Amino acid sequence: MNLQTGAIPEFASARALYTQYGFEYRGPFAEYIDDPNSVFMTKSLA
Repeated sequence: MNLQTGAIPEFASARALYTQYGFEYRGPFAEYIDDPNSVFMTKSLA
């Protein structure tokens, strides 16, 4: 499972929650481009 969220400080609690549930940071996916305002995360469901 992949997700995109914000990189600004207001999204820090969301990123912490995703990390707590096993998401790891990754590069852009699908049609996203590398953007300093975005953070990309992934989690294997297998």
